[in-house]
Amino acid sequence: MKVLFVYPDYKINVDPRTGRMLGVEEGGWYMEGVASLSAVLKGAGHEVSLYHLTRPAPKGEFQATLRREGPDLLGFVTMTREYPQVREYVLWAKEALDAPVICGSYHPTTLPEEVIRTEGVDMICRGEGEDAILELVGRMSAGQTYSDVRSIWVKEGGNIHRNPVRPLIEDIDSLPLPDFALFDPAKLQSTRIRTGVVILSRGCPYSCTYCSNKKMRDIYPNKNRYSRFHSPEYSIEYLKKLLSTYPGIEYLNFRDDILPWKGGWLERFTRLYRREIGLPFICNYRANLVTPEVVRLLREAGCYQIFFGVESGNEDIRNRVLNRHMSREEIVRAFQACREAGIKTVAYNMVGLPYEDKSKVLDTIKLNAEIKTDHSLSPIYYPYPDTVLFETAVREGWVPAVYDYREDRYVDQPTLPPEQLYFVRYYFRPFVRLYRLIFRIPKPWGSGLERVADGIFKSPHLPHSALVALARFLEKTREGLKEALRKKSPRLYLLIRDRLRGVRRAGEG
Repeated sequence: MKVLFVYPDYKINVDPRTGRMLGVEEGGWYMEGVASLSAVLKGAGHEVSLYHLTRPAPKGEFQATLRREGPDLLGFVTMTREYPQVREYVLWAKEALDAPVICGSYHPTTLPEEVIRTEGVDMICRGEGEDAILELVGRMSAGQTYSDVRSIWVKEGGNIHRNPVRPLIEDIDSLPLPDFALFDPAKLQSTRIRTGVVILSRGCPYSCTYCSNKKMRDIYPNKNRYSRFHSPEYSIEYLKKLLSTYPGIEYLNFRDDILPWKGGWLERFTRLYRREIGLPFICNYRANLVTPEVVRLLREAGCYQIFFGVESGNEDIRNRVLNRHMSREEIVRAFQACREAGIKTVAYNMVGLPYEDKSKVLDTIKLNAEIKTDHSLSPIYYPYPDTVLFETAVREGWVPAVYDYREDRYVDQPTLPPEQLYFVRYYFRPFVRLYRLIFRIPKPWGSGLERVADGIFKSPHLPHSALVALARFLEKTREGLKEALRKKSPRLYLLIRDRLRGVRRAGEG
Protein backbone atom coordinates (compact mmCIF):
# COMPACT_ATOMS: atom_id res chain seq x y z
CA MET A 1 0.00 0.00 0.00
CA LYS A 2 1.25 3.50 -0.83
CA VAL A 3 1.08 6.40 1.63
CA LEU A 4 1.79 9.99 0.59
CA PHE A 5 2.48 12.52 3.34
CA VAL A 6 1.71 16.15 2.49
CA TYR A 7 3.71 18.56 4.64
CA PRO A 8 2.75 22.28 4.32
CA ASP A 9 5.92 23.81 5.73
CA TYR A 10 5.48 27.57 5.46
CA LYS A 11 3.60 30.30 7.27
CA ILE A 12 1.14 32.80 5.86
CA ASN A 13 0.83 35.91 8.04
CA VAL A 14 -2.42 37.86 8.03
CA ASP A 15 -3.11 41.21 9.68
CA PRO A 16 -5.81 40.56 12.34
CA ARG A 17 -7.23 44.08 11.95
CA THR A 18 -7.61 44.22 8.17
CA GLY A 19 -7.43 40.57 7.07
CA ARG A 20 -4.72 41.60 4.59
CA MET A 21 -1.99 39.07 3.89
CA LEU A 22 1.31 40.38 5.24
CA GLY A 23 3.54 37.84 3.58
CA VAL A 24 4.72 34.24 3.42
CA GLU A 25 7.56 32.78 5.48
CA GLU A 26 9.20 30.10 3.37
CA GLY A 27 9.80 26.80 5.16
CA GLY A 28 12.33 24.05 4.72
CA TRP A 29 12.40 22.24 8.06
CA TYR A 30 12.94 18.57 8.82
CA MET A 31 10.11 16.91 10.76
CA GLU A 32 11.07 13.94 12.93
CA GLY A 33 7.52 12.57 13.22
CA VAL A 34 7.10 12.08 9.48
CA ALA A 35 10.52 10.43 9.16
CA SER A 36 9.66 8.05 12.00
CA LEU A 37 6.24 7.14 10.52
CA SER A 38 7.90 6.48 7.17
CA ALA A 39 10.48 4.16 8.74
CA VAL A 40 7.77 2.15 10.50
CA LEU A 41 5.64 1.82 7.36
CA LYS A 42 8.56 0.94 5.09
CA GLY A 43 9.70 -1.64 7.61
CA ALA A 44 6.32 -3.36 7.17
CA GLY A 45 6.68 -3.38 3.37
CA HIS A 46 4.56 -0.33 2.50
CA GLU A 47 5.57 2.40 0.07
CA VAL A 48 5.95 5.97 1.40
CA SER A 49 6.64 9.32 -0.27
CA LEU A 50 6.62 12.95 0.84
CA TYR A 51 5.22 16.08 -0.79
CA HIS A 52 7.16 18.79 1.06
CA LEU A 53 5.61 22.20 0.42
CA THR A 54 8.04 24.94 1.43
CA ARG A 55 5.85 27.59 -0.22
CA PRO A 56 2.21 27.73 -1.35
CA ALA A 57 1.39 25.44 -4.28
CA PRO A 58 -0.94 26.48 -7.12
CA LYS A 59 -4.01 24.25 -7.39
CA GLY A 60 -3.03 22.75 -10.74
CA GLU A 61 0.48 21.90 -9.63
CA PHE A 62 -0.77 20.43 -6.35
CA GLN A 63 -3.35 18.20 -8.02
CA ALA A 64 -0.93 17.08 -10.75
CA THR A 65 1.57 16.00 -8.08
CA LEU A 66 -1.07 13.97 -6.25
CA ARG A 67 -2.22 12.26 -9.46
CA ARG A 68 1.36 11.43 -10.37
CA GLU A 69 2.01 9.92 -6.92
CA GLY A 70 -1.28 7.97 -6.91
CA PRO A 71 -1.39 7.15 -3.17
CA ASP A 72 -3.82 4.76 -1.48
CA LEU A 73 -3.81 6.97 1.64
CA LEU A 74 -3.11 10.68 1.89
CA GLY A 75 -1.70 11.94 5.20
CA PHE A 76 -1.60 15.68 5.97
CA VAL A 77 0.85 17.04 8.54
CA THR A 78 -1.42 19.52 10.31
CA MET A 79 0.15 22.15 12.54
CA THR A 80 -2.00 24.90 14.04
CA ARG A 81 -0.85 27.89 11.97
CA GLU A 82 -0.86 25.75 8.83
CA TYR A 83 -4.33 24.29 9.40
CA PRO A 84 -6.10 26.84 7.10
CA GLN A 85 -3.81 25.76 4.24
CA VAL A 86 -4.47 22.09 4.98
CA ARG A 87 -8.21 22.74 4.88
CA GLU A 88 -7.90 24.09 1.33
CA TYR A 89 -5.45 21.43 0.14
CA VAL A 90 -7.78 18.66 1.36
CA LEU A 91 -10.57 19.95 -0.87
CA TRP A 92 -8.19 20.08 -3.83
CA ALA A 93 -7.05 16.55 -3.04
CA LYS A 94 -10.61 15.24 -3.04
CA GLU A 95 -11.14 16.69 -6.50
CA ALA A 96 -8.00 14.99 -7.80
CA LEU A 97 -8.04 11.59 -6.04
CA ASP A 98 -10.36 8.95 -4.72
CA ALA A 99 -8.21 8.24 -1.67
CA PRO A 100 -8.99 8.59 2.04
CA VAL A 101 -7.46 11.56 3.87
CA ILE A 102 -6.01 11.47 7.39
CA CYS A 103 -4.66 14.44 9.36
CA GLY A 104 -2.12 14.13 12.14
CA SER A 105 0.29 16.19 14.28
CA TYR A 106 -0.39 18.94 16.87
CA HIS A 107 -3.66 20.43 15.71
CA PRO A 108 -5.67 17.20 15.36
CA THR A 109 -4.26 16.08 18.71
CA THR A 110 -5.23 19.19 20.66
CA LEU A 111 -8.34 20.29 18.69
CA PRO A 112 -9.68 17.04 17.26
CA GLU A 113 -13.31 18.10 16.89
CA GLU A 114 -12.38 21.03 14.65
CA VAL A 115 -10.24 18.90 12.34
CA ILE A 116 -12.46 15.81 12.09
CA ARG A 117 -15.39 18.03 11.05
CA THR A 118 -13.33 19.60 8.25
CA GLU A 119 -14.83 18.89 4.83
CA GLY A 120 -12.85 16.20 3.03
CA VAL A 121 -11.08 14.87 6.12
CA ASP A 122 -11.90 11.18 6.65
CA MET A 123 -9.72 10.45 9.67
CA ILE A 124 -7.46 12.09 12.23
CA CYS A 125 -4.68 10.64 14.35
CA ARG A 126 -4.37 11.85 17.94
CA GLY A 127 -0.96 11.67 19.60
CA GLU A 128 1.90 9.41 18.62
CA GLY A 129 1.19 7.80 15.30
CA GLU A 130 3.66 4.96 14.69
CA ASP A 131 1.62 2.06 16.09
CA ALA A 132 -1.69 3.60 15.06
CA ILE A 133 -0.83 4.18 11.41
CA LEU A 134 0.86 0.80 11.11
CA GLU A 135 -2.32 -0.91 12.28
CA LEU A 136 -4.51 1.36 10.15
CA VAL A 137 -2.56 0.80 6.92
CA GLY A 138 -2.28 -2.91 7.64
CA ARG A 139 -6.06 -3.23 7.96
CA MET A 140 -6.72 -1.08 4.91
CA SER A 141 -4.27 -3.13 2.87
CA ALA A 142 -5.98 -6.37 3.95
CA GLY A 143 -9.44 -4.97 3.19
CA GLN A 144 -10.46 -5.12 6.86
CA THR A 145 -12.57 -2.65 8.83
CA TYR A 146 -10.55 0.07 10.55
CA SER A 147 -13.17 2.14 12.33
CA ASP A 148 -11.98 0.95 15.77
CA VAL A 149 -8.22 1.56 15.53
CA ARG A 150 -7.07 3.22 18.74
CA SER A 151 -5.76 6.81 18.39
CA ILE A 152 -7.66 7.15 15.09
CA TRP A 153 -10.95 9.01 14.73
CA VAL A 154 -12.91 7.88 11.67
CA LYS A 155 -15.84 9.49 9.86
CA GLU A 156 -18.19 6.82 8.53
CA GLY A 157 -21.45 7.93 6.99
CA GLY A 158 -22.90 10.40 9.46
CA ASN A 159 -21.00 8.94 12.41
CA ILE A 160 -17.64 9.76 13.96
CA HIS A 161 -15.81 6.92 15.68
CA ARG A 162 -13.84 8.65 18.43
CA ASN A 163 -11.48 5.88 19.43
CA PRO A 164 -9.42 6.22 22.62
CA VAL A 165 -5.77 7.22 22.48
CA ARG A 166 -3.40 4.29 22.85
CA PRO A 167 -0.62 4.42 25.46
CA LEU A 168 2.63 6.19 24.74
CA ILE A 169 5.51 4.13 23.38
CA GLU A 170 7.53 3.94 26.59
CA ASP A 171 10.68 2.40 25.08
CA ILE A 172 11.38 4.64 22.11
CA ASP A 173 14.55 2.65 21.38
CA SER A 174 12.14 0.01 20.05
CA LEU A 175 11.38 2.28 17.09
CA PRO A 176 13.39 1.98 13.87
CA LEU A 177 15.83 4.76 13.06
CA PRO A 178 14.06 7.62 11.22
CA ASP A 179 13.84 7.61 7.44
CA PHE A 180 16.03 10.68 6.95
CA ALA A 181 16.21 10.05 3.19
CA LEU A 182 12.50 10.84 2.88
CA PHE A 183 13.47 14.53 2.90
CA ASP A 184 15.16 16.21 -0.05
CA PRO A 185 18.27 17.93 1.40
CA ALA A 186 18.01 20.66 -1.24
CA LYS A 187 14.74 21.77 0.39
CA LEU A 188 16.03 21.84 3.96
CA GLN A 189 17.28 25.16 5.30
CA SER A 190 19.55 23.41 7.76
CA THR A 191 21.42 21.31 5.21
CA ARG A 192 22.07 24.39 3.08
CA ILE A 193 24.34 25.50 5.90
CA ARG A 194 25.65 21.96 6.47
CA THR A 195 23.66 21.43 9.67
CA GLY A 196 21.76 18.31 10.70
CA VAL A 197 18.64 18.57 12.87
CA VAL A 198 18.60 16.04 15.71
CA ILE A 199 15.84 14.95 18.12
CA LEU A 200 16.76 12.34 20.73
CA SER A 201 13.76 12.60 23.07
CA ARG A 202 9.98 12.84 23.19
CA GLY A 203 7.83 14.98 25.43
CA CYS A 204 8.69 17.81 27.80
CA PRO A 205 8.19 17.18 31.55
CA TYR A 206 7.16 20.80 32.24
CA SER A 207 3.76 22.53 32.04
CA CYS A 208 4.38 26.09 30.85
CA THR A 209 1.04 27.80 30.26
CA TYR A 210 1.90 29.07 26.76
CA CYS A 211 2.79 25.60 25.49
CA SER A 212 0.54 22.71 24.39
CA ASN A 213 2.64 20.11 26.20
CA LYS A 214 0.34 19.79 29.20
CA LYS A 215 -2.80 19.38 27.10
CA MET A 216 -1.05 16.86 24.85
CA ARG A 217 0.32 14.92 27.81
CA ASP A 218 -3.12 14.63 29.40
CA ILE A 219 -4.62 12.67 26.48
CA TYR A 220 -2.50 9.57 27.20
CA PRO A 221 -3.45 6.81 29.67
CA ASN A 222 0.22 6.56 30.76
CA LYS A 223 0.86 10.31 30.80
CA ASN A 224 3.40 9.94 33.62
CA ARG A 225 5.75 8.50 30.96
CA TYR A 226 5.34 11.43 28.59
CA SER A 227 8.98 12.52 28.77
CA ARG A 228 11.23 9.83 27.25
CA PHE A 229 14.62 9.74 25.60
CA HIS A 230 16.73 7.40 23.53
CA SER A 231 19.64 5.63 25.14
CA PRO A 232 23.10 7.08 24.43
CA GLU A 233 23.90 4.03 22.29
CA TYR A 234 20.75 4.36 20.16
CA SER A 235 21.42 8.11 19.88
CA ILE A 236 24.87 7.50 18.40
CA GLU A 237 23.44 5.05 15.86
CA TYR A 238 20.81 7.69 15.02
CA LEU A 239 23.56 10.25 14.38
CA LYS A 240 25.59 7.82 12.29
CA LYS A 241 22.60 7.15 10.04
CA LEU A 242 21.89 10.88 9.73
CA LEU A 243 25.49 11.59 8.73
CA SER A 244 25.58 8.73 6.24
CA THR A 245 22.33 10.00 4.67
CA TYR A 246 23.64 13.59 4.45
CA PRO A 247 27.46 13.25 4.25
CA GLY A 248 27.92 17.01 3.83
CA ILE A 249 26.82 17.77 7.41
CA GLU A 250 29.45 19.54 9.49
CA TYR A 251 27.33 20.81 12.41
CA LEU A 252 24.44 19.44 14.48
CA ASN A 253 21.41 21.16 15.99
CA PHE A 254 19.85 19.23 18.89
CA ARG A 255 16.21 20.35 18.92
CA ASP A 256 15.18 18.51 22.09
CA ASP A 257 13.54 20.71 24.72
CA ILE A 258 16.28 19.53 27.10
CA LEU A 259 19.08 17.05 26.52
CA PRO A 260 18.77 14.32 29.18
CA TRP A 261 21.00 14.80 32.19
CA LYS A 262 19.84 12.25 34.77
CA GLY A 263 21.25 8.83 35.60
CA GLY A 264 24.60 9.37 33.90
CA TRP A 265 22.98 9.75 30.45
CA LEU A 266 24.89 12.92 29.57
CA GLU A 267 28.25 11.52 30.69
CA ARG A 268 27.79 8.34 28.62
CA PHE A 269 26.46 10.19 25.59
CA THR A 270 29.16 12.87 25.47
CA ARG A 271 31.88 10.23 25.90
CA LEU A 272 30.54 8.28 22.90
CA TYR A 273 29.88 11.46 20.96
CA ARG A 274 33.44 12.71 21.31
CA ARG A 275 34.83 9.37 20.14
CA GLU A 276 32.42 8.53 17.32
CA ILE A 277 30.85 11.78 16.05
CA GLY A 278 32.93 14.82 17.09
CA LEU A 279 30.98 17.54 15.25
CA PRO A 280 30.31 20.98 16.80
CA PHE A 281 26.70 21.43 17.89
CA ILE A 282 24.08 23.67 19.49
CA CYS A 283 21.30 22.64 21.90
CA ASN A 284 18.51 23.85 24.19
CA TYR A 285 18.55 23.76 27.99
CA ARG A 286 16.59 24.97 31.00
CA ALA A 287 18.50 27.44 33.14
CA ASN A 288 17.47 25.82 36.43
CA LEU A 289 18.99 22.48 35.33
CA VAL A 290 22.39 23.87 34.38
CA THR A 291 25.40 23.06 36.53
CA PRO A 292 29.10 23.65 35.88
CA GLU A 293 29.42 19.89 35.29
CA VAL A 294 26.67 19.88 32.64
CA VAL A 295 28.28 22.84 30.87
CA ARG A 296 31.72 21.21 31.03
CA LEU A 297 30.46 17.96 29.49
CA LEU A 298 28.67 19.82 26.70
CA ARG A 299 31.64 22.04 25.93
CA GLU A 300 34.10 19.15 25.84
CA ALA A 301 31.78 17.31 23.44
CA GLY A 302 31.74 20.26 21.02
CA CYS A 303 28.80 22.43 22.10
CA TYR A 304 29.39 26.01 21.01
CA GLN A 305 25.98 27.58 21.68
CA ILE A 306 23.07 26.96 24.10
CA PHE A 307 19.54 28.36 23.80
CA PHE A 308 17.72 29.16 27.04
CA GLY A 309 14.07 30.07 27.58
CA VAL A 310 14.17 33.20 29.73
CA GLU A 311 10.72 34.30 28.48
CA SER A 312 10.26 37.13 31.01
CA GLY A 313 12.44 39.03 33.45
CA ASN A 314 9.45 39.88 35.59
CA GLU A 315 9.11 37.36 38.43
CA ASP A 316 5.32 37.47 38.52
CA ILE A 317 4.91 37.04 34.77
CA ARG A 318 7.55 34.30 34.52
CA ASN A 319 6.45 32.15 37.44
CA ARG A 320 2.77 32.88 38.04
CA VAL A 321 1.51 33.67 34.54
CA LEU A 322 3.86 31.38 32.56
CA ASN A 323 4.34 28.69 35.24
CA ARG A 324 8.08 28.56 34.60
CA HIS A 325 9.18 27.93 38.22
CA MET A 326 12.60 29.45 37.66
CA SER A 327 14.33 32.05 39.78
CA ARG A 328 16.28 35.04 38.55
CA GLU A 329 19.36 33.74 40.35
CA GLU A 330 19.18 30.41 38.49
CA ILE A 331 19.01 32.22 35.16
CA VAL A 332 21.97 34.44 36.03
CA ARG A 333 24.04 31.43 37.17
CA ALA A 334 23.31 29.43 34.01
CA PHE A 335 24.47 32.21 31.69
CA GLN A 336 27.53 32.83 33.83
CA ALA A 337 28.47 29.13 33.73
CA CYS A 338 28.25 29.13 29.91
CA ARG A 339 30.25 32.32 29.64
CA GLU A 340 33.02 30.92 31.84
CA ALA A 341 33.11 27.72 29.76
CA GLY A 342 33.30 29.62 26.49
CA ILE A 343 29.82 28.61 25.23
CA LYS A 344 27.81 31.31 23.44
CA THR A 345 24.25 31.85 24.65
CA VAL A 346 20.90 32.79 23.14
CA ALA A 347 18.05 34.01 25.35
CA TYR A 348 14.50 33.29 24.20
CA ASN A 349 12.11 35.99 25.41
CA MET A 350 8.52 36.93 24.62
CA VAL A 351 6.86 40.33 24.62
CA GLY A 352 3.15 41.07 24.69
CA LEU A 353 2.39 38.44 27.32
CA PRO A 354 -0.92 38.68 29.21
CA TYR A 355 -0.79 41.28 32.02
CA GLU A 356 2.39 42.81 30.59
CA ASP A 357 3.09 46.52 30.19
CA LYS A 358 6.19 48.48 29.19
CA SER A 359 7.53 48.37 32.73
CA LYS A 360 7.38 44.55 32.84
CA VAL A 361 9.00 44.31 29.40
CA LEU A 362 11.76 46.53 30.78
CA ASP A 363 12.36 43.91 33.50
CA THR A 364 13.06 41.39 30.73
CA ILE A 365 15.36 43.79 28.90
CA LYS A 366 17.36 44.47 32.06
CA LEU A 367 17.67 40.77 32.86
CA ASN A 368 19.01 40.14 29.35
CA ALA A 369 21.54 42.91 29.91
CA GLU A 370 22.53 41.50 33.30
CA ILE A 371 23.09 37.93 32.08
CA LYS A 372 25.23 39.24 29.18
CA THR A 373 23.64 36.89 26.68
CA ASP A 374 25.30 36.86 23.28
CA HIS A 375 21.97 37.11 21.47
CA SER A 376 18.43 38.01 22.53
CA LEU A 377 15.30 36.88 20.72
CA SER A 378 12.07 38.76 21.48
CA PRO A 379 9.12 37.65 19.33
CA ILE A 380 5.58 38.74 20.14
CA TYR A 381 3.70 36.09 22.10
CA TYR A 382 1.32 34.16 19.84
CA PRO A 383 -1.75 32.81 21.69
CA TYR A 384 -1.91 29.19 20.53
CA PRO A 385 -5.36 27.66 21.06
CA ASP A 386 -5.89 24.87 23.58
CA THR A 387 -3.24 26.20 25.95
CA VAL A 388 -3.81 27.49 29.46
CA LEU A 389 -2.55 30.98 28.61
CA PHE A 390 -4.82 31.20 25.56
CA GLU A 391 -7.80 30.41 27.78
CA THR A 392 -6.67 33.17 30.16
CA ALA A 393 -6.46 35.70 27.31
CA VAL A 394 -9.90 34.69 26.01
CA ARG A 395 -11.40 35.01 29.49
CA GLU A 396 -9.97 38.53 29.82
CA GLY A 397 -11.36 39.49 26.40
CA TRP A 398 -7.92 40.08 24.88
CA VAL A 399 -8.11 37.36 22.21
CA PRO A 400 -11.17 36.04 20.36
CA ALA A 401 -12.07 32.44 21.11
CA VAL A 402 -12.05 31.66 17.37
CA TYR A 403 -9.79 33.30 14.80
CA ASP A 404 -7.87 32.64 11.58
CA TYR A 405 -4.69 30.86 12.71
CA ARG A 406 -2.75 32.63 9.93
CA GLU A 407 -3.32 35.96 11.63
CA ASP A 408 -0.34 37.79 13.05
CA ARG A 409 -2.25 37.48 16.30
CA TYR A 410 -1.29 39.17 19.57
CA VAL A 411 -2.89 39.81 22.96
CA ASP A 412 -4.84 43.05 22.54
CA GLN A 413 -4.67 44.42 26.10
CA PRO A 414 -4.96 48.02 27.34
CA THR A 415 -1.64 47.93 29.23
CA LEU A 416 0.33 47.36 26.01
CA PRO A 417 -1.55 48.76 22.98
CA PRO A 418 -0.41 47.68 19.48
CA GLU A 419 1.88 50.63 18.74
CA GLN A 420 3.72 50.10 22.05
CA LEU A 421 3.79 46.33 21.57
CA TYR A 422 5.58 46.59 18.24
CA PHE A 423 7.90 49.22 19.63
CA VAL A 424 9.11 46.94 22.44
CA ARG A 425 9.45 44.05 19.99
CA TYR A 426 11.67 45.99 17.57
CA TYR A 427 13.68 47.97 20.15
CA PHE A 428 14.23 45.13 22.61
CA ARG A 429 17.82 44.38 21.54
CA PRO A 430 18.95 48.02 21.18
CA PHE A 431 17.82 48.68 24.75
CA VAL A 432 19.52 45.48 25.97
CA ARG A 433 22.77 46.81 24.51
CA LEU A 434 22.14 50.24 26.06
CA TYR A 435 21.60 48.81 29.55
CA ARG A 436 24.67 46.59 29.25
CA LEU A 437 26.69 49.77 28.74
CA ILE A 438 24.92 51.57 31.58
CA PHE A 439 25.49 48.68 34.01
CA ARG A 440 29.26 49.05 33.47
CA ILE A 441 29.25 52.67 34.63
CA PRO A 442 30.03 53.18 38.34
CA LYS A 443 27.37 54.62 40.64
CA PRO A 444 25.95 57.22 41.05
CA TRP A 445 26.39 58.14 37.37
CA GLY A 446 25.22 54.72 36.21
CA SER A 447 22.10 54.88 38.37
CA GLY A 448 21.24 58.31 37.00
CA LEU A 449 21.64 57.18 33.40
CA GLU A 450 19.53 54.11 34.15
CA ARG A 451 16.68 56.32 35.35
CA VAL A 452 16.94 58.44 32.19
CA ALA A 453 16.86 55.31 29.99
CA ASP A 454 13.89 53.97 31.97
CA GLY A 455 11.99 57.20 31.39
CA ILE A 456 12.67 57.17 27.66
CA PHE A 457 11.63 53.53 27.22
CA LYS A 458 8.44 53.84 29.27
CA SER A 459 7.37 57.21 27.87
CA PRO A 460 3.91 57.13 26.26
CA HIS A 461 4.88 60.15 24.15
CA LEU A 462 7.46 58.45 21.93
CA PRO A 463 6.65 58.46 18.19
CA HIS A 464 6.06 54.70 18.36
CA SER A 465 4.66 54.23 14.86
CA ALA A 466 7.51 56.10 13.13
CA LEU A 467 10.15 54.27 15.17
CA VAL A 468 8.56 50.91 14.36
CA ALA A 469 8.45 51.69 10.64
CA LEU A 470 12.18 52.55 10.69
CA ALA A 471 13.07 49.41 12.65
CA ARG A 472 11.02 47.18 10.35
CA PHE A 473 12.85 48.55 7.32
CA LEU A 474 16.26 48.02 8.90
CA GLU A 475 15.40 44.51 10.08
CA LYS A 476 14.00 43.51 6.71
CA THR A 477 17.14 44.78 4.99
CA ARG A 478 19.44 43.01 7.44
CA GLU A 479 17.56 39.69 7.27
CA GLY A 480 17.40 39.91 3.48
CA LEU A 481 21.16 40.34 3.24
CA LYS A 482 21.74 37.47 5.66
CA GLU A 483 19.39 35.15 3.76
CA ALA A 484 21.01 36.08 0.46
CA LEU A 485 24.45 35.30 1.89
CA ARG A 486 23.16 32.00 3.31
CA LYS A 487 21.76 30.96 -0.10
CA LYS A 488 24.40 32.34 -2.44
CA SER A 489 27.57 31.85 -0.37
CA PRO A 490 26.86 29.34 2.41
CA ARG A 491 30.57 28.76 2.99
CA LEU A 492 31.20 32.46 3.61
CA TYR A 493 28.10 32.63 5.81
CA LEU A 494 29.37 29.73 7.92
CA LEU A 495 32.86 31.23 8.14
CA ILE A 496 31.47 34.50 9.51
CA ARG A 497 29.01 32.71 11.81
CA ASP A 498 31.65 30.37 13.22
CA ARG A 499 34.00 33.26 13.92
CA LEU A 500 31.26 35.14 15.80
CA ARG A 501 30.15 32.08 17.78
CA GLY A 502 33.57 30.70 18.59
CA VAL A 503 32.91 27.34 16.94
CA ARG A 504 35.59 24.73 17.34
CA ARG A 505 35.76 20.96 16.94
CA ALA A 506 35.41 18.63 19.91
CA GLY A 507 38.74 18.21 21.63
CA GLU A 508 40.19 21.48 20.32
CA GLY A 509 41.51 24.02 22.79
